[in-house]
Amino acid sequence: MVLSVFLCYTAMYAIRKSFLAGQFTDLHLEYGLDAKTMLVISQVLGYMISKFAGIKVISEMQQEKRSRWLIGLVAFGLLMLGLFAVVPPSSKWITIFLNGIPLGMVFGIVFSYIEGRKNTELLAAALSATFIFSTGLVKTVGLLLMERFHLSEYEMPFWTGLLFFPLFLVSVVILNQIKSPDETDKKQRTQRVPMYGKDRRRFLLQNGWGYLGLVAIYILLTIIRDLRDNFIVEFWSEQGMAGTPQVVTLTEIPVAVVVLMVAAAGIWVRNNNKAFGIGMTLVAAGAVLVLLSTYLFYRSMLSPVWWMILSGIGAYLPYILFHCLIFERLVALLQLKGNVGFLFYLADALGYLGSVVILLLKEVVGVKQSWTRFFISVDIQCAVCILLLAGFVRWYFDRRVMRKDQCVAPAA
Repeated sequence: MVLSVFLCYTAMYAIRKSFLAGQFTDLHLEYGLDAKTMLVISQVLGYMISKFAGIKVISEMQQEKRSRWLIGLVAFGLLMLGLFAVVPPSSKWITIFLNGIPLGMVFGIVFSYIEGRKNTELLAAALSATFIFSTGLVKTVGLLLMERFHLSEYEMPFWTGLLFFPLFLVSVVILNQIKSPDETDKKQRTQRVPMYGKDRRRFLLQNGWGYLGLVAIYILLTIIRDLRDNFIVEFWSEQGMAGTPQVVTLTEIPVAVVVLMVAAAGIWVRNNNKAFGIGMTLVAAGAVLVLLSTYLFYRSMLSPVWWMILSGIGAYLPYILFHCLIFERLVALLQLKGNVGFLFYLADALGYLGSVVILLLKEVVGVKQSWTRFFISVDIQCAVCILLLAGFVRWYFDRRVMRKDQCVAPAA
Protein backbone atom coordinates (compact mmCIF):
# COMPACT_ATOMS: atom_id res chain seq x y z
CA MET A 1 0.00 0.00 0.00
CA VAL A 2 2.84 2.40 0.88
CA LEU A 3 4.53 1.84 -2.48
CA SER A 4 1.31 2.19 -4.46
CA VAL A 5 0.36 5.58 -3.02
CA PHE A 6 3.93 6.82 -3.49
CA LEU A 7 4.08 5.72 -7.14
CA CYS A 8 0.61 7.05 -7.90
CA TYR A 9 1.35 10.58 -6.77
CA THR A 10 4.90 10.56 -8.16
CA ALA A 11 3.47 9.78 -11.60
CA MET A 12 0.96 12.60 -11.25
CA TYR A 13 3.81 14.96 -10.32
CA ALA A 14 5.60 14.00 -13.55
CA ILE A 15 2.57 15.31 -15.42
CA ARG A 16 2.12 18.41 -13.29
CA LYS A 17 5.66 19.51 -12.38
CA SER A 18 7.95 18.43 -15.23
CA PHE A 19 7.52 21.67 -17.19
CA LEU A 20 9.22 23.49 -14.31
CA ALA A 21 12.56 22.08 -15.49
CA GLY A 22 12.41 24.56 -18.35
CA GLN A 23 13.10 28.29 -18.11
CA PHE A 24 11.39 29.34 -21.40
CA THR A 25 13.61 32.37 -21.97
CA ASP A 26 12.76 32.32 -25.70
CA LEU A 27 9.02 32.69 -25.01
CA HIS A 28 8.32 36.42 -25.16
CA LEU A 29 5.15 37.91 -23.71
CA GLU A 30 3.67 41.38 -23.90
CA TYR A 31 4.37 44.04 -21.26
CA GLY A 32 7.74 42.45 -20.44
CA LEU A 33 6.18 39.71 -18.28
CA ASP A 34 8.39 36.74 -17.39
CA ALA A 35 7.20 33.75 -19.44
CA LYS A 36 7.85 31.06 -16.86
CA THR A 37 6.20 33.02 -14.07
CA MET A 38 3.08 33.46 -16.18
CA LEU A 39 3.05 29.76 -17.10
CA VAL A 40 3.29 28.89 -13.41
CA ILE A 41 0.47 31.30 -12.58
CA SER A 42 -1.66 29.78 -15.37
CA GLN A 43 -1.19 26.25 -14.04
CA VAL A 44 -1.70 27.24 -10.40
CA LEU A 45 -4.94 29.03 -11.36
CA GLY A 46 -6.18 25.81 -12.97
CA TYR A 47 -5.00 23.80 -9.98
CA MET A 48 -6.74 26.24 -7.63
CA ILE A 49 -10.03 25.90 -9.54
CA SER A 50 -9.64 22.14 -9.17
CA LYS A 51 -9.19 22.53 -5.41
CA PHE A 52 -12.34 24.64 -5.07
CA ALA A 53 -14.25 22.04 -7.11
CA GLY A 54 -12.78 19.34 -4.89
CA ILE A 55 -14.38 20.86 -1.77
CA LYS A 56 -17.64 19.35 -3.01
CA VAL A 57 -16.48 16.58 -5.36
CA ILE A 58 -13.94 14.93 -3.04
CA SER A 59 -15.94 15.27 0.18
CA GLU A 60 -18.97 13.64 -1.49
CA MET A 61 -17.22 11.05 -3.72
CA GLN A 62 -18.41 7.44 -3.57
CA GLN A 63 -15.72 4.76 -3.25
CA GLU A 64 -16.63 2.80 -6.36
CA LYS A 65 -15.98 5.81 -8.63
CA ARG A 66 -12.45 6.65 -7.44
CA SER A 67 -10.34 4.69 -9.95
CA ARG A 68 -12.26 6.03 -12.96
CA TRP A 69 -11.82 9.58 -11.71
CA LEU A 70 -8.09 9.06 -11.13
CA ILE A 71 -7.35 7.68 -14.60
CA GLY A 72 -9.53 10.24 -16.37
CA LEU A 73 -8.06 13.24 -14.54
CA VAL A 74 -4.40 12.27 -15.02
CA ALA A 75 -4.87 11.20 -18.66
CA PHE A 76 -6.42 14.59 -19.46
CA GLY A 77 -3.49 16.37 -17.79
CA LEU A 78 -1.03 14.37 -19.92
CA LEU A 79 -2.99 15.17 -23.08
CA MET A 80 -2.67 18.89 -22.30
CA LEU A 81 1.13 18.51 -22.08
CA GLY A 82 1.05 16.97 -25.56
CA LEU A 83 -0.80 20.04 -26.82
CA PHE A 84 1.65 22.31 -24.97
CA ALA A 85 4.42 20.96 -27.23
CA VAL A 86 2.66 21.81 -30.50
CA VAL A 87 0.37 24.83 -30.04
CA PRO A 88 1.61 28.31 -31.03
CA PRO A 89 3.54 30.27 -28.36
CA SER A 90 0.60 32.58 -27.73
CA SER A 91 -1.59 29.62 -26.70
CA LYS A 92 0.83 27.66 -24.54
CA TRP A 93 -0.42 29.24 -21.30
CA ILE A 94 -3.92 27.90 -22.10
CA THR A 95 -2.75 24.28 -22.29
CA ILE A 96 -0.84 24.66 -19.01
CA PHE A 97 -3.94 26.18 -17.41
CA LEU A 98 -6.02 23.22 -18.62
CA ASN A 99 -3.30 20.81 -17.43
CA GLY A 100 -3.74 22.11 -13.88
CA ILE A 101 -7.54 21.90 -13.74
CA PRO A 102 -7.93 18.10 -13.32
CA LEU A 103 -4.78 17.40 -11.29
CA GLY A 104 -5.79 19.26 -8.15
CA MET A 105 -8.27 16.53 -7.20
CA VAL A 106 -5.82 13.62 -7.43
CA PHE A 107 -4.47 13.98 -3.88
CA GLY A 108 -7.92 13.89 -2.31
CA ILE A 109 -8.89 10.74 -4.20
CA VAL A 110 -5.65 8.94 -3.33
CA PHE A 111 -5.91 10.04 0.32
CA SER A 112 -9.45 8.64 0.53
CA TYR A 113 -7.96 5.15 0.11
CA ILE A 114 -5.81 5.52 3.23
CA GLU A 115 -7.60 7.86 5.66
CA GLY A 116 -9.33 6.69 8.83
CA ARG A 117 -6.81 3.91 9.59
CA LYS A 118 -4.66 3.39 12.67
CA ASN A 119 -1.57 3.59 10.43
CA THR A 120 -2.80 6.51 8.31
CA GLU A 121 0.18 8.67 9.33
CA LEU A 122 2.63 6.14 7.89
CA LEU A 123 0.69 5.77 4.65
CA ALA A 124 0.08 9.51 4.31
CA ALA A 125 3.73 10.26 5.06
CA ALA A 126 4.71 8.06 2.12
CA LEU A 127 2.16 9.86 -0.04
CA SER A 128 3.28 13.28 1.14
CA ALA A 129 6.96 12.48 0.66
CA THR A 130 6.25 12.77 -3.05
CA PHE A 131 5.79 16.53 -2.53
CA ILE A 132 9.47 16.76 -1.64
CA PHE A 133 11.31 13.94 -3.37
CA SER A 134 9.29 13.59 -6.57
CA THR A 135 9.24 17.25 -7.47
CA GLY A 136 13.05 17.16 -7.62
CA LEU A 137 13.04 13.78 -9.36
CA VAL A 138 10.72 14.73 -12.23
CA LYS A 139 12.60 18.00 -12.84
CA THR A 140 15.89 16.10 -12.89
CA VAL A 141 14.41 13.59 -15.36
CA GLY A 142 13.17 16.50 -17.48
CA LEU A 143 16.58 18.17 -17.49
CA LEU A 144 18.29 14.88 -18.40
CA LEU A 145 15.82 14.24 -21.25
CA MET A 146 16.64 17.66 -22.72
CA GLU A 147 20.37 17.09 -22.24
CA ARG A 148 20.63 13.49 -23.48
CA PHE A 149 17.85 13.31 -26.10
CA HIS A 150 17.89 16.96 -27.22
CA LEU A 151 14.21 17.52 -26.53
CA SER A 152 12.99 21.10 -26.47
CA GLU A 153 11.63 22.67 -23.28
CA TYR A 154 8.16 22.37 -24.81
CA GLU A 155 8.43 18.67 -25.76
CA MET A 156 10.11 17.56 -22.52
CA PRO A 157 7.03 17.79 -20.17
CA PHE A 158 4.94 15.41 -22.31
CA TRP A 159 7.69 12.79 -22.65
CA THR A 160 8.48 12.98 -18.93
CA GLY A 161 4.81 12.46 -18.08
CA LEU A 162 4.49 9.62 -20.60
CA LEU A 163 7.53 7.90 -19.07
CA PHE A 164 5.79 7.78 -15.67
CA PHE A 165 2.23 7.06 -16.89
CA PRO A 166 2.51 3.22 -16.90
CA LEU A 167 3.60 3.36 -13.23
CA PHE A 168 0.51 5.42 -12.50
CA LEU A 169 -1.82 2.85 -14.09
CA VAL A 170 -0.22 -0.02 -12.14
CA SER A 171 -0.51 1.91 -8.88
CA VAL A 172 -4.23 2.60 -9.46
CA VAL A 173 -4.86 -1.13 -9.98
CA ILE A 174 -3.09 -1.87 -6.68
CA LEU A 175 -4.96 0.88 -4.82
CA ASN A 176 -8.25 -0.60 -5.98
CA GLN A 177 -7.38 -3.86 -4.20
CA ILE A 178 -6.96 -2.17 -0.80
CA LYS A 179 -9.50 -3.25 1.81
CA SER A 180 -11.63 -0.68 3.64
CA PRO A 181 -10.77 0.29 7.25
CA ASP A 182 -11.70 -2.44 9.76
CA GLU A 183 -13.59 -2.06 13.05
CA THR A 184 -10.40 -1.30 15.01
CA ASP A 185 -9.59 1.53 12.60
CA LYS A 186 -13.10 2.94 12.92
CA LYS A 187 -12.96 2.82 16.71
CA GLN A 188 -9.66 4.74 16.89
CA ARG A 189 -10.21 7.24 14.08
CA THR A 190 -14.02 7.36 13.55
CA GLN A 191 -15.74 6.06 10.44
CA ARG A 192 -15.20 8.21 7.35
CA VAL A 193 -18.36 8.98 5.37
CA PRO A 194 -19.32 11.43 2.59
CA MET A 195 -19.70 15.00 3.87
CA TYR A 196 -22.56 16.94 2.29
CA GLY A 197 -23.39 20.64 2.32
CA LYS A 198 -25.24 20.72 5.66
CA ASP A 199 -22.42 18.75 7.32
CA ARG A 200 -19.79 21.16 6.02
CA ARG A 201 -21.75 24.20 7.22
CA ARG A 202 -22.22 22.64 10.68
CA PHE A 203 -18.49 22.03 11.03
CA LEU A 204 -17.65 25.63 10.12
CA LEU A 205 -20.23 27.03 12.56
CA GLN A 206 -18.87 24.89 15.41
CA ASN A 207 -15.13 25.20 14.72
CA GLY A 208 -14.79 28.23 12.47
CA TRP A 209 -12.14 30.33 14.25
CA GLY A 210 -9.81 27.43 15.00
CA TYR A 211 -10.15 26.04 11.51
CA LEU A 212 -9.59 29.53 10.08
CA GLY A 213 -6.29 29.67 12.00
CA LEU A 214 -5.26 26.31 10.54
CA VAL A 215 -6.18 27.49 7.05
CA ALA A 216 -4.12 30.67 7.50
CA ILE A 217 -1.06 28.59 8.50
CA TYR A 218 -1.62 26.30 5.54
CA ILE A 219 -1.83 29.26 3.14
CA LEU A 220 1.53 30.58 4.37
CA LEU A 221 3.13 27.14 4.10
CA THR A 222 1.77 26.74 0.58
CA ILE A 223 3.30 30.06 -0.44
CA ILE A 224 6.74 29.06 0.89
CA ARG A 225 6.55 25.59 -0.61
CA ASP A 226 5.19 26.71 -3.99
CA LEU A 227 7.84 29.38 -4.53
CA ARG A 228 10.60 26.91 -3.67
CA ASP A 229 9.03 24.20 -5.81
CA ASN A 230 8.29 26.30 -8.89
CA PHE A 231 11.46 28.38 -9.05
CA ILE A 232 14.18 26.17 -7.56
CA VAL A 233 15.86 25.89 -10.98
CA GLU A 234 16.12 29.70 -11.14
CA PHE A 235 17.49 29.82 -7.57
CA TRP A 236 20.30 27.38 -8.40
CA SER A 237 21.06 29.32 -11.59
CA GLU A 238 21.52 32.46 -9.47
CA GLN A 239 23.92 30.48 -7.27
CA GLY A 240 26.02 29.52 -10.32
CA MET A 241 24.87 25.87 -10.38
CA ALA A 242 22.74 25.85 -13.55
CA GLY A 243 24.80 23.03 -15.09
CA THR A 244 24.24 20.53 -12.27
CA PRO A 245 20.68 19.16 -12.57
CA GLN A 246 21.40 16.56 -9.85
CA VAL A 247 21.41 19.26 -7.16
CA VAL A 248 17.65 19.72 -7.64
CA THR A 249 17.08 16.16 -6.41
CA LEU A 250 20.03 15.71 -4.04
CA THR A 251 19.09 18.61 -1.77
CA GLU A 252 15.53 17.29 -1.51
CA ILE A 253 16.48 13.74 -0.45
CA PRO A 254 17.56 14.61 3.14
CA VAL A 255 14.48 16.83 3.46
CA ALA A 256 12.22 13.97 2.37
CA VAL A 257 13.92 11.43 4.69
CA VAL A 258 13.72 13.62 7.81
CA VAL A 259 10.14 14.73 7.16
CA LEU A 260 9.01 11.19 6.34
CA MET A 261 10.51 9.75 9.53
CA VAL A 262 9.00 12.42 11.80
CA ALA A 263 5.57 12.37 10.14
CA ALA A 264 5.36 8.56 10.10
CA ALA A 265 6.19 8.45 13.83
CA GLY A 266 2.70 9.82 14.46
CA ILE A 267 1.30 6.28 14.33
CA TRP A 268 2.87 5.63 17.76
CA VAL A 269 0.75 8.34 19.39
CA ARG A 270 -2.67 6.79 19.96
CA ASN A 271 -4.31 9.69 21.82
CA ASN A 272 -5.78 12.05 19.22
CA ASN A 273 -5.58 15.17 21.41
CA LYS A 274 -1.94 14.52 22.23
CA ALA A 275 -1.11 13.80 18.59
CA PHE A 276 -2.80 17.02 17.44
CA GLY A 277 -0.87 18.98 20.09
CA ILE A 278 2.44 17.46 18.99
CA GLY A 279 1.57 18.36 15.41
CA MET A 280 1.01 22.02 16.28
CA THR A 281 4.25 22.11 18.30
CA LEU A 282 6.14 20.79 15.28
CA VAL A 283 4.49 23.45 13.11
CA ALA A 284 5.92 26.12 15.43
CA ALA A 285 9.32 24.36 15.50
CA GLY A 286 9.39 24.30 11.69
CA ALA A 287 8.76 28.03 11.58
CA VAL A 288 11.67 28.61 13.98
CA LEU A 289 13.95 26.48 11.77
CA VAL A 290 12.96 28.48 8.67
CA LEU A 291 13.67 31.74 10.52
CA LEU A 292 17.08 30.68 11.84
CA SER A 293 18.34 29.08 8.63
CA THR A 294 17.18 32.02 6.51
CA TYR A 295 18.87 34.54 8.81
CA LEU A 296 22.13 32.56 8.76
CA PHE A 297 22.03 32.32 4.95
CA TYR A 298 21.32 36.06 4.68
CA ARG A 299 24.36 36.74 6.88
CA SER A 300 26.50 34.43 4.65
CA MET A 301 26.96 32.02 7.57
CA LEU A 302 25.19 29.15 5.78
CA SER A 303 25.75 27.77 2.28
CA PRO A 304 22.92 27.72 -0.31
CA VAL A 305 22.82 23.90 -0.15
CA TRP A 306 22.41 23.83 3.63
CA TRP A 307 19.87 26.63 3.53
CA MET A 308 17.75 24.69 1.03
CA ILE A 309 17.97 21.57 3.21
CA LEU A 310 17.24 23.22 6.58
CA SER A 311 14.59 25.66 5.38
CA GLY A 312 13.10 22.80 3.37
CA ILE A 313 12.72 20.68 6.51
CA GLY A 314 11.26 23.66 8.39
CA ALA A 315 8.68 24.37 5.69
CA TYR A 316 7.86 20.87 4.49
CA LEU A 317 7.49 19.23 7.90
CA PRO A 318 4.48 21.37 8.92
CA TYR A 319 3.11 21.20 5.38
CA ILE A 320 3.27 17.41 5.36
CA LEU A 321 1.85 17.18 8.89
CA PHE A 322 -1.30 18.91 7.67
CA HIS A 323 -1.70 16.14 5.12
CA CYS A 324 -0.95 13.13 7.29
CA LEU A 325 -1.58 14.09 10.93
CA ILE A 326 -3.19 17.44 11.79
CA PHE A 327 -6.41 17.24 9.75
CA GLU A 328 -6.61 13.45 10.21
CA ARG A 329 -6.38 13.69 14.00
CA LEU A 330 -8.66 16.74 14.16
CA VAL A 331 -11.45 14.74 12.51
CA ALA A 332 -10.95 11.95 15.06
CA LEU A 333 -10.53 14.36 18.00
CA LEU A 334 -13.80 16.17 17.27
CA GLN A 335 -15.50 12.86 16.35
CA LEU A 336 -16.57 14.50 13.12
CA LYS A 337 -19.04 12.59 10.96
CA GLY A 338 -17.31 13.24 7.67
CA ASN A 339 -13.86 13.00 6.10
CA VAL A 340 -10.57 14.82 5.71
CA GLY A 341 -11.40 15.80 2.13
CA PHE A 342 -13.44 18.90 3.03
CA LEU A 343 -10.96 20.22 5.62
CA PHE A 344 -8.05 19.71 3.30
CA TYR A 345 -9.56 20.95 0.05
CA LEU A 346 -10.89 24.24 1.41
CA ALA A 347 -7.46 24.96 2.93
CA ASP A 348 -5.64 23.86 -0.23
CA ALA A 349 -7.82 25.96 -2.53
CA LEU A 350 -7.16 29.09 -0.46
CA GLY A 351 -3.47 28.15 -0.20
CA TYR A 352 -3.06 28.15 -3.97
CA LEU A 353 -5.02 31.41 -4.19
CA GLY A 354 -2.44 32.92 -1.84
CA SER A 355 0.38 31.53 -3.98
CA VAL A 356 -1.08 33.15 -7.11
CA VAL A 357 -1.46 36.49 -5.34
CA ILE A 358 2.21 36.49 -4.27
CA LEU A 359 3.41 35.64 -7.79
CA LEU A 360 1.25 38.41 -9.27
CA LEU A 361 2.60 40.90 -6.75
CA LYS A 362 6.16 40.01 -7.73
CA GLU A 363 5.69 39.91 -11.48
CA VAL A 364 2.75 42.17 -12.35
CA VAL A 365 2.66 44.82 -9.63
CA GLY A 366 6.40 45.29 -9.94
CA VAL A 367 8.20 43.76 -6.96
CA LYS A 368 11.32 43.20 -9.08
CA GLN A 369 14.15 41.43 -7.28
CA SER A 370 16.17 38.23 -7.59
CA TRP A 371 14.54 34.94 -6.64
CA THR A 372 17.08 34.52 -3.85
CA ARG A 373 16.17 37.80 -2.16
CA PHE A 374 12.48 37.15 -2.75
CA PHE A 375 12.77 33.72 -1.08
CA ILE A 376 14.50 35.29 1.94
CA SER A 377 11.83 37.97 2.37
CA VAL A 378 8.88 35.60 2.00
CA ASP A 379 10.39 32.94 4.30
CA ILE A 380 10.96 35.39 7.17
CA GLN A 381 7.55 37.05 6.99
CA CYS A 382 5.62 33.79 6.65
CA ALA A 383 7.55 32.06 9.45
CA VAL A 384 6.80 34.84 11.96
CA CYS A 385 3.07 34.71 11.15
CA ILE A 386 3.01 30.90 11.40
CA LEU A 387 4.52 31.03 14.90
CA LEU A 388 1.79 33.36 16.14
CA LEU A 389 -1.02 31.42 14.46
CA ALA A 390 0.19 28.04 15.80
CA GLY A 391 -0.13 29.32 19.37
CA PHE A 392 -3.66 30.60 18.73
CA VAL A 393 -4.84 27.36 17.10
CA ARG A 394 -3.54 25.20 19.95
CA TRP A 395 -5.24 27.45 22.53
CA TYR A 396 -8.54 27.42 20.60
CA PHE A 397 -8.85 23.64 20.20
CA ASP A 398 -7.70 23.00 23.78
CA ARG A 399 -10.70 25.05 24.93
CA ARG A 400 -12.98 23.40 22.34
CA VAL A 401 -12.09 19.89 23.49
CA MET A 402 -12.34 20.90 27.17
CA ARG A 403 -15.88 22.24 26.68
CA LYS A 404 -16.82 19.11 24.72
CA ASP A 405 -15.54 16.86 27.54
CA GLN A 406 -17.48 18.86 30.12
CA CYS A 407 -20.68 18.48 28.11
CA VAL A 408 -20.40 14.68 27.99
CA ALA A 409 -19.13 14.21 31.57
CA PRO A 410 -21.56 12.22 33.75
CA ALA A 411 -23.40 14.10 36.47
CA ALA A 412 -22.01 13.73 39.98
